[in-house]
Amino acid sequence: MYAVSGGKALAEALDSVADLIPLPFLSSFVDIAIKVLEACEEATAIEEDLMDLQGRVYELMLAVVNTVPVNRNASIALQDKVRRLQLILDGILSDVAKIKAQKKWLLLFFHSLNKDRVDRCVSRLNAALEQFTVVNQIQVEDLLDKIRADYSAFGAQLNRIEDAVNRTTQPHNAPSTYPRQDMPPPSRRLFGREALIDEIASLLTAESTSRVCITGAGGMGKTSVALAVAESPTITNLFKKEYIFWIPCIEAKSPDLLRRVLYAQLRITAETYDSLEPLLEELDANKERRLLLLDNFETPWLSGQDRQEVVHILARLAALPHIALLVTMTSDFTPGDIEWQHRPLAPLNPGAARDAFKAKYRDAAGGDELAEDERELDEFLTSIGHMPLAITLAAAIGGRLRVSPSELLRDWRTAGIGILSGHETLSMDETIRVSMERGVVRSNPDAMTVLAVLSMLPAGTTGANLRWWAPSVASPFAAVQTLRAAALVEQGDGPFATARILVRPTIQSYMAQQNRISVEIRDQVHDACYAFVLGHKSIPDERTFKADLAALAAEESNVQGLLMDIELSSLRQNAVDALIAFGFYQSWTKASAVVASHALKIAQAARDAIAPVNGTDAAARRVAEAHQCLASSCSTLSQYKKASKHFEQASVCFKSLPAGADFASSGECSMQALQMWRMMKTPKSGDSLESLVKTTQADLSHDPAKKYHVARGLLCLGEYQWWLRRGDEALETLGSARAIFEQLSCPASAAECLYYIARSHMRRNESSEALQAARDALMRAEESGEVGIICRTSRTNARCLMLSGSYGDALPVITKCLDYSVCNGAPISIAQNLELLAYNCAARMDLSGARTAYDGARMHFAKRGSARLGRRGVARCTENLEKLGGLTVLNEDCFAHLLKPHPWLS
Repeated sequence: MYAVSGGKALAEALDSVADLIPLPFLSSFVDIAIKVLEACEEATAIEEDLMDLQGRVYELMLAVVNTVPVNRNASIALQDKVRRLQLILDGILSDVAKIKAQKKWLLLFFHSLNKDRVDRCVSRLNAALEQFTVVNQIQVEDLLDKIRADYSAFGAQLNRIEDAVNRTTQPHNAPSTYPRQDMPPPSRRLFGREALIDEIASLLTAESTSRVCITGAGGMGKTSVALAVAESPTITNLFKKEYIFWIPCIEAKSPDLLRRVLYAQLRITAETYDSLEPLLEELDANKERRLLLLDNFETPWLSGQDRQEVVHILARLAALPHIALLVTMTSDFTPGDIEWQHRPLAPLNPGAARDAFKAKYRDAAGGDELAEDERELDEFLTSIGHMPLAITLAAAIGGRLRVSPSELLRDWRTAGIGILSGHETLSMDETIRVSMERGVVRSNPDAMTVLAVLSMLPAGTTGANLRWWAPSVASPFAAVQTLRAAALVEQGDGPFATARILVRPTIQSYMAQQNRISVEIRDQVHDACYAFVLGHKSIPDERTFKADLAALAAEESNVQGLLMDIELSSLRQNAVDALIAFGFYQSWTKASAVVASHALKIAQAARDAIAPVNGTDAAARRVAEAHQCLASSCSTLSQYKKASKHFEQASVCFKSLPAGADFASSGECSMQALQMWRMMKTPKSGDSLESLVKTTQADLSHDPAKKYHVARGLLCLGEYQWWLRRGDEALETLGSARAIFEQLSCPASAAECLYYIARSHMRRNESSEALQAARDALMRAEESGEVGIICRTSRTNARCLMLSGSYGDALPVITKCLDYSVCNGAPISIAQNLELLAYNCAARMDLSGARTAYDGARMHFAKRGSARLGRRGVARCTENLEKLGGLTVLNEDCFAHLLKPHPWLS
């Protein structure tokens, strides 16, 4: 310890005299030894492992300095020896740098990963250094070779498991239904903000002042300033590039949507967006300084009804001292009870405003310079208050239409002198209004309709989908072109049909005020939303299901925002149906109980508000469907008890419809409830359960002419027979059901039949039949596109391959299945895939991979620790980790004693 603690002082002392040492070879050796000591100190992620190495390098340096005579009489052999030691130290420096730079994040996340291997490297080095003396010239080159070989093996092991770890921990696997947006580049020419940018950057570097809020009127350029701060040298020198996050809050109209944006932009995955805890735990796990730029925070702060929840989210982030916050808001005050460094943004000074207008005019005019008297330009800029957005809009119009500042000023005055106050400041609202009323916009009567429609879509939309949202517009293309000419909307790269079309945030905020969007357009957008959802409503057995999932995913943020605004007092036709249909969509993709719970609440309120006259049957049916929708989401989230409860309620509701029972729908819900009971291993008597199965099958088969429901009844019976281990009966029943599904082209149900057929063959040790059925099941599942059945059939394929000893072939199947389960957000599915991956790694004698995967599996099983599957999964993974804990290498005997994943043969 003395050697280590004194290493820094020694390094400083030797560094100060190294150039005075008359032996070049010795001076060079001292220099590289100092660098090794410094590298060991910097490698904080593995400092405990390298501390002894650091001490031994210190001792080696002292031994060489004390042994070599400080004159020019050192022997050639001795000089060669020191040079060879220098090469060894240089190699060690390179190895430490590689471990630190390339794998540091992984070592931080799994701190114990291969620690025993690193310890053994250090131990061998210790032994060699302790035996070293220059006079007996002990060779240490072999030691370096061992270290390098060990590092290579260490790196190879990390690489083998890195892909699997990425799929469950890497933030770029954020839910595909809410894609992450890249930080926009800062403005190429930001005028008049240089001093403010430097000041804010300096504040953010100190933890005591690292809560900065930029406020101001709409159009002041708050975002431009914030982005320039994030790119400033002061910030990039302190914060690593990967730890600077842009969080656009313009879409976050509620606390739930704000959480979704945070998860997506911070590149953190979780099973659901309903809680902030996983995100906070991830941020707090690593104390590396981070900068979060929450842009346009006025949307969650001023748009939503639950401001306290937004305050809570912001306060939780601010409570982490190593997290710097930079917030921009269109407001005169700061959000929440936080000690902000408040920086209100003022208009540009006259010189900066002049430069900004000329630059924007030149860009909009295709490079042509503004030919205008400076006095007239200054007069116009003064009349619009030197506001950056007003300057941008005016310069864009002027450049595109070749309109001079004097003409612009004349139009402003003609449009309404009351919009100016003393001709010195200009209302931002009036600036936008005048831009909208220019002739180029008025020339297309559909332009204002499209602008109003886009202003209601926080995530914008594609050119193709714009026709859904604005069905009354004859030519969306022409309307967008008109709005782009007036700089009122932005269009992304690519063809019009697929490019994202967005309204600028300040204009969107302007449109939302004072009922500027007519009731007719609001109703049109809501009706279009309901039609869009219902137009893509399907079930996994329908051919359109995959395409419908993709269409809804592209508009998920817009649809959810509009549907969550549905209230009983303003209920429109198809509103509840769309809400329920969207809830089912989310249960098949990224499950969340938020939409499904809202659907049930609205459906029940609508039913209770209807007098017992016409329409009561439809209202009662919606309540039944809403129970089924919520149950489906709970099932995906592995909340089996809650799911079972709502499936049972849905079944009862379907049988109690005023116009008569819907036996098929009731039977479907009972069938799903039975699946939940099997997952929970409900202690019902065999006779009771068998009676329920028979009732369910009878309900599904109530109308013999409806072959699909008859086949679903057979599937229910076949699952029950499989569960009771009646193999022959199960195979016969499931085979009959499959034949009907294949005839009707129902891929999801056919895949489910094949899934149980494969597992029946596995129990009977009929490996070839099991593998064929599993492959057919996966093919049908992927044809359907339903993630849940894809995951189940993939795992069965992997188990079949592993039972036949094809562990290498099973690996890509498992990793692909892991991708699906992470996307779906089902914790039990993620845990089962990780446990399967761990067992596969162990079978291939990959000790590090097995430990890492078992650790991850145990963590996800623990998230459902109250469920039987969760408790038993935690116990299995814990026991296997204990069995692997004391090993340095895996062999067949050790592998044979590991507990097999569940399910294995059953």
